Amino acid sequence: MRAVWLILGMLVCVCLAHAQPAVGAGGVVNSGSYSSQGVAPGSIVSIFGTNLATTIPQPDTIPLSTGWSDVTSVTFGNVDAGLYYVSAGQINAQLPFNVLPSGQTSGTVPIVVTRSSGASAPQSVTIVQAAPGIFTANATGLGQAIATDNDDNAIAAPAGSISGLTTHPISISSGHALIVWCTGLGAVTPSIGNYMAASDGTFRNTVLQPTVLIGGVAATPIYSVLSPQFVSEYQIGVVPAAGTPTGDAVSLQIQIVINGVTVTTSNQVTIAVAP
Repeated sequence: MRAVWLILGMLVCVCLAHAQPAVGAGGVVNSGSYSSQGVAPGSIVSIFGTNLATTIPQPDTIPLSTGWSDVTSVTFGNVDAGLYYVSAGQINAQLPFNVLPSGQTSGTVPIVVTRSSGASAPQSVTIVQAAPGIFTANATGLGQAIATDNDDNAIAAPAGSISGLTTHPISISSGHALIVWCTGLGAVTPSIGNYMAASDGTFRNTVLQPTVLIGGVAATPIYSVLSPQFVSEYQIGVVPAAGTPTGDAVSLQIQIVINGVTVTTSNQVTIAVAP
């Protein structure tokens, strides 16, 4: 009987290895917010589906690879995406900066995941100029934000609230800058190639300038740039305004005006703020 189960297990593994990948309808979302209302060039996206890969290998190096495990490519409009992570149900990738034709800021493109066993049917993905998403501690797009005190890199959360990490509220009176870690802010200047981190010492400023709201109060902007450490992660530096509300769960939002339309992230992402 044990031999039978072993054989059946081997057959299941073989079937999974040769199963056709499939991207879910609406399965491409911003990796920070998990919003499916459009994704921006240069952002980190999460792709959900079935049979997308057979293994979960260790993180890759920078520049990101365009093939990984038995995933030979992930393309958006025939442009290869850089891969952060692959598994059977989810792939995290960099949406290429040049996913749209030159001069075009929005549109739709097909996504195709190709494995050694075959390619997925194309799914349509909506591309927008910017679609901000703030990274959160629980990786759900809600709750405690990954936002840090520039003075000591502590996360702006209640003291001791995240195991293994230094946390304390951002203090309004300290004058310290708050760094908001996010993705989806769109094009930068000077431009940068796909798959790369902005680690050459050149600041890549976002073309669109975001406003950061803390408890609904606009913070004083310092910069909005690509992170020098990570591919397609953005950093917005601000100083909380004097009238900012205090508390353990004060809303943190990014607001961007795109062609006269104001886009604002969820008010369910929070930080801790002290006087």
